Amino acid sequence: MAFQNILNRLSATSEYAILPTSSNTTPKQDTPHPSCWSRVSLLPKRYTRILFALFIALVIYVFAFPTRAKDWTAFPSEAFPTRDGMPPLYKQYREWEAHLPAHNPSLPYPDGKHAKFILFGNHQIGVGWGNVLQEMIMNAYFAYYVKRSFVFYNYTWNMDGPDFSEYNGHPIPSRIPLSAIISGPIVGGPMGPNDVDVPRAISLDYFHQVCPNPYILRGESVKEGLGGNPPAKQLVAALLEKIDAIDARCIEIPRGSAQIFDYILFGSKGVLDVWPELSKSPIFTHFGWSPLIHSAYNANRHFFELTSPSLSSFYAPVSGHLPKIFSPMNPPSPPYPPLDGLLVVHIRRGDFDQHCKHFWTYSSEYNGFNSFPELPDHFIPPSRGATPENEEIYMKHCFPNVTQIVARVEDVRKRVASGAEGQGLKKIYIMTNGKRDWLAELKSALEDKGGWEGIETSRNVWLSWEQKPVAQALDMYVAQRAEAFIGNGFSSLTSNIVMLRMGVEGVGSSKTFFW
Repeated sequence: MAFQNILNRLSATSEYAILPTSSNTTPKQDTPHPSCWSRVSLLPKRYTRILFALFIALVIYVFAFPTRAKDWTAFPSEAFPTRDGMPPLYKQYREWEAHLPAHNPSLPYPDGKHAKFILFGNHQIGVGWGNVLQEMIMNAYFAYYVKRSFVFYNYTWNMDGPDFSEYNGHPIPSRIPLSAIISGPIVGGPMGPNDVDVPRAISLDYFHQVCPNPYILRGESVKEGLGGNPPAKQLVAALLEKIDAIDARCIEIPRGSAQIFDYILFGSKGVLDVWPELSKSPIFTHFGWSPLIHSAYNANRHFFELTSPSLSSFYAPVSGHLPKIFSPMNPPSPPYPPLDGLLVVHIRRGDFDQHCKHFWTYSSEYNGFNSFPELPDHFIPPSRGATPENEEIYMKHCFPNVTQIVARVEDVRKRVASGAEGQGLKKIYIMTNGKRDWLAELKSALEDKGGWEGIETSRNVWLSWEQKPVAQALDMYVAQRAEAFIGNGFSSLTSNIVMLRMGVEGVGSSKTFFW
C-alpha cells in the first residue's frame, strides 16, 4: 500500500532491524518480526504525530465519502508521456467532455431539448491564455445573460493544422481541451442554485451534432452604428437586441467575423461597466480550476504555504505522492481561501520589452480589469506623447529592472505589514518567463534584503507531462489566492488575476499592486 510505503521510507533508520543479527540463518520462533508500527515507534515523536495524523486522514478519506468515489474516478486520470517526446494531446479530457450531463437530450427544463445555444466561433486563436480567458469569460457571461447554453471551445493555437504547433522553437499542443484547465459553469458545470432557468454549457462537438444548420449571425452586424470603442454594456445590449430578434434554437457567430468583445475593449476601462452584473453571475462566482491544476498545486504547495520547519522538512519529499492519497473526491470549490504570508509577483521578460515600447508609443493605459477604481495603484498616461522621459516611465511600470523590482517588493512588504493582522509577508513566488541566470540575480538581490522564508520561481515548480503546457493556469491560481500580488498593469494575464482576486475574501483589492 502507498501509505505503508511512505512509512517504510520514513523509518529508514530502523531498517537494520529486519536483517539477521547473527550467522545463524534459522529464525528464532519466539522473536516476532518487527512490524511497520514497531519501526514507527523508533521515529522521533514529532514524526510519529505526523504519521498518526496522516493515518487518521486516510481513514476519514476512505470511510467518510464512499458514495462519491465514482464522481472522482469519472474525471480523467493523468496520462503517461509518450515515447516520441511530444507534448500531450489530452485525449481522455476530450472523452470526458463528450459525456457531460448537459449532453443528455432527455433532461428536464432548462436543459435537454428545451435548451437554446450560442456559439462564439469568432473567438481568439493563436494568442496567450490571458487574452483567451478574458474573452471567454465575457462570451460565457453573455450566454448566461440571455439564458442560452454556452458552447465552450478548446484553448486553440492552431485551428485547422496538425495536432502540434511550434512556439519559440518548441512543440506545443495545437488544441487543449478546456476541461484540462478550468472547471465550473463555463465548461459544463452547474449554475448557481438561483439560476434554474439557465441551461448548462455544452461542448463544441455536441453543438455540431444537435445544430447541423445553426443561424449565422456575423459580428460586424452587431457592431454597426455603435461608433468607436463602445463599452461592454453597450455591446451586450446590441448583441441582446440581435439575439431577441432571432427565432432559432442554435445561433453561431462564425469564425472570421468581428469579435464582439475584442482586445480594444479589454485594454480600456470600458469593460468595467459590466462588472457589477458579471461579478454576481455564476460565471464568475463558480469559476474554478481543473483537477489537473489542483494536482499541480498539491505537488508544489510547500512553495506557497507557510508551514512549521519540522512539518515542512517532512512534507516536501513526499508532497508529490500525497495528492494521490489524500486529495478530496472533487477539486476544491470556489471561493478559494487566501494564502497567508505569500507575495506573488508577475514579471514579464523575453520580447515583452517590445510590447512595452508599443504601449509607450501609443500612450496606452492599463488593461481594463487592472483599472478598478478601488485598487491602490493607478496609472495615468503621461502627457507629451512618446518622449524619452515617458519611455522611462513606461518601462519602469512595464519592464522593471532588478533594482526597481526589489524596491517595489520592499515597498509592498512594508505597506502590507503596516495594516497586517497576521504575520506579514513571508514568502515570494515569482511567476515569470525570465531566464534562469537573470532569475538567479533577482533572487539574490531579494535575499539580500532579508526576512524572507522562501523565494521560488515558476522555473522551480515540479510539473507533470500534462501539467507543463497549462502551467500558466497554476500561476494564476496561486496568484489569485496570494495574500499580496504585484502584477504588470499592461498584461492580460495580470488582468485576469486581478479580476479573480476580487472574489477572494481577505484579498480583494487592498493588497493588489502593480509595478
